[in-house]
Amino acid sequence: MPSNRLKLKLVIGFLALLLTGGYAAAAELSTLFTTPQERELIDSNRYKSGNNKPKVVIDKTIETPVQQVYQEEITRQYKISGITISRDGPHTVWINSTAYEDGGELEDKSKIKVMVGDEIRVRITAPDGKNHYATSGETLEVTYLASIQN
Repeated sequence: MPSNRLKLKLVIGFLALLLTGGYAAAAELSTLFTTPQERELIDSNRYKSGNNKPKVVIDKTIETPVQQVYQEEITRQYKISGITISRDGPHTVWINSTAYEDGGELEDKSKIKVMVGDEIRVRITAPDGKNHYATSGETLEVTYLASIQN
């Protein structure tokens, strides 16, 4: 750790630099070089005439394909044939004769959540974010918009 005397010298030196304008002079440096070859390169680039600038050629034959995004209305029917509540594992729901665990996803990326309360039911969150509810024995019709790229 620096001594108090060294700290005082550093503060006095910094103040002297600020007061004498040495700080401003140091900020005016714009080009630094380390070798005579580097200096020659800097000077030759600095004093070039404006006619030696590289020309920019624009090739208009390159076309980027435009991808169009369409939205299609998707309608799916889900028959809830059973819901099983588990004490020490995930709940299970049977949709269209396939078993899914609570928190799982259907083939169209819809999310499944078993809701336990006064009434046991399943919540299906469609890819567009809308929630649909059904209980065991019901058939649920879900309609949502899906983005389709051309």
